[in-house]
Amino acid sequence: MELVAALAAARAVELDDLFIPDIAVLRNSGGGRTTVPIAEAVLLGEIVSPGNRRKDVIDRPREYGAVGVPFFLRVDLRNRVPTMALFELVDGEYRPLAAAAAGSTFAMREPFEFAIDPAELLDEEAPTEQVDGEG
Repeated sequence: MELVAALAAARAVELDDLFIPDIAVLRNSGGGRTTVPIAEAVLLGEIVSPGNRRKDVIDRPREYGAVGVPFFLRVDLRNRVPTMALFELVDGEYRPLAAAAAGSTFAMREPFEFAIDPAELLDEEAPTEQVDGEG
């Protein structure tokens, strides 16, 4: 099995032995390659999209678990209330490790330490401050 490390154009290609995750954390650098062996994946993640919700929520985790990817991360931006959930592969199934919604802190310790308020994932423009004399 091969994992596509970074090729946006390849996203349109669906092959049985090719995974194209939205997020990939690898054991070693891909060294500029466009594909790497699936065994190099420590964590694969999906950003849930409305058109592919079933694939992102049900199918991808099942496929990643079947090939032994230790961790799965799901990011869901539905209704502009971002949520994040991290799962660990245990006995062939993903079990929840951490989860959070906007306004709280998503914190994970494995496979590396990382923390964020999922609200920070939204592309909101900060209000511009007026300079004295302008208005």
